[in-house]
Amino acid sequence: MNKTTLLITGSTGFIGRNLINKVSTFKNFEIVILDRDFKQIFPFMPTKIDWVIHLASKHRAEIESEVFDENIKMNEALVFFLEKNKLVSNILFTSSMQENKDSFYGRSKKDGANYLQAKTNEWGTRFEKVVLPNLFGPYAKPYHTSVVANFCNDIILEKESIVNNVNIKLLYVQEAVSAILKFKSRASFSTTTVYLPELYDTIQKLHTAFRTDPFTIQLKSQFEYQLLSTLSSYYL
Repeated sequence: MNKTTLLITGSTGFIGRNLINKVSTFKNFEIVILDRDFKQIFPFMPTKIDWVIHLASKHRAEIESEVFDENIKMNEALVFFLEKNKLVSNILFTSSMQENKDSFYGRSKKDGANYLQAKTNEWGTRFEKVVLPNLFGPYAKPYHTSVVANFCNDIILEKESIVNNVNIKLLYVQEAVSAILKFKSRASFSTTTVYLPELYDTIQKLHTAFRTDPFTIQLKSQFEYQLLSTLSSYYL
């Protein structure tokens, strides 16, 4: 059986870890990983790559302009690596709903997509872009990209959280992973709208119930199941 070879960037990040866990359950994929410096493939150099799944991205920096600069450099380093090693391929790029906002991160995503699409046009390969909303799920780094991760971390460590009186739209990371593995562009998702104070209270109640008896927790919805799977990942 011919396998589809995936080159994944950002493999140790939030989406990357969940993606690799999912892909590892299939027999028709072969996974190779590009290191943080975009210079070395692990565990071996393939003879071909069918798809690059480009997840690597910088979200924050003390000097905000560095977010833009670093993300552009990552895209250029990826292209250099592929061309140098004669591994030009299809590229799936994960963007953000912030891509149309006037921020360094948002502009880096929009400019990065344009740059990579131009390159795949030049190579005669496909470019696909999945635009992601706010994600949550296991392995999200607290105080990095996910407010759910912030709340889980603070509740477990008994720290005070900043809870703003706003609504946000959330998508469980496994739904993003499933969309990525379709290798087709996607710009919108069916999200869950939550009020942050209520979200915090729900996670607090799940934490209390789990610590009391994890086998008798009564979950009211699929969303609560997703929150519990997220919360429980921080106990490890």
